[in-house]
Amino acid sequence: MRFSYNNIKFKRHPYENWLVISGEVTNESGKNFHAVVFRILVFIKTTPIGNIIVPIKGFQVGQTRTFEAPVGEVDYKMLEQISRYEIYPESAY
Repeated sequence: MRFSYNNIKFKRHPYENWLVISGEVTNESGKNFHAVVFRILVFIKTTPIGNIIVPIKGFQVGQTRTFEAPVGEVDYKMLEQISRYEIYPESAY
């Protein structure tokens, strides 16, 4: 499955002190899906600090969808320490 990820950003949750990740995913797979579940891992150096699941329903070929999800209960003050993230499709049908 092929997807592209753009405009990935971290910010503070509007009401809590949590960290939130947002961005866009484009379906470049050549297939329409009823649903795709993406997993996002957030790291400080080599240590994962966040494990997020983002479901997207009704994901058509060529379509770009936005997402926004809290990074567990990770305090937004940890933002400067984040060294990388990984996003990948975990399942699709």
